[in-house]
Amino acid sequence: MHHAYIDKFAYQDSAIHRLDSRVKFLVVLVFTAVVISLPRSSLSILACYAIGPFAVLVWAGIPLKFVFKQILLVSPFVIVLALSCPLYDRTPVAVSFGPFSWQSSLGWLRCFVILGKFIVTMLALIGLVSTTRFSDLLAGLQRLGLPRLLIIQLGFLYRYIFVLIDRAHHILRARAGRKLRNLGFKTELRTAASMLGSLFIRSIDTAEHISIAMQARGFDGSWRTLSKLKVRRCDLFFVLTAAVFMSGLYFFIKPILQ
Repeated sequence: MHHAYIDKFAYQDSAIHRLDSRVKFLVVLVFTAVVISLPRSSLSILACYAIGPFAVLVWAGIPLKFVFKQILLVSPFVIVLALSCPLYDRTPVAVSFGPFSWQSSLGWLRCFVILGKFIVTMLALIGLVSTTRFSDLLAGLQRLGLPRLLIIQLGFLYRYIFVLIDRAHHILRARAGRKLRNLGFKTELRTAASMLGSLFIRSIDTAEHISIAMQARGFDGSWRTLSKLKVRRCDLFFVLTAAVFMSGLYFFIKPILQ
């Protein structure tokens, strides 16, 4: 079975890929906080903030088709939330986007701001996971002092969710090979329940085998990587560039565009 790993482009080699995972995580965390804190009348400044993560993705060589596909996978939940805003708030308001301005409602303004913040923060998040190996990211989070149990759970979730998906694919393939006709809704429902029960039992059995194998290899809950985490000059330059970009937009460009 082949699965779409979220960090399948993290094994490339570029200046962004070689940055320390802790530095990238902290920059993305601060960037996300700044974008979320922007006021609701910040459509123009949101477009400016999108330049940063977009440039990083292009510099790192991440295909834009992959980026937009990942955004579309999560977007239905946010779209439903955003489209509910115009239904309960129809207060007239003047909207401006750069040199353009028009009349709209406060609900539609909130709708586009929510979608804009979602897209910009998703660009930053995809840039993080697409340029950082998940093992390096976990090691960086461990060095930053995050709870050890949380890091272990994240590592297991990422590593073995694909084992669970693979088991489910085998069950579905076996079901498709034995299904000759439509058995009716009730029979199909009982069959689906039986398949879920079988998947649950197989998952427990697989988890026990994995646990025994890990204990036999001396796993103690710590994530180790071949490369040592070390902040270098390029990391400091990246932090400085990101700080100048975010602060410049927030304190200088934002008052002009509003």
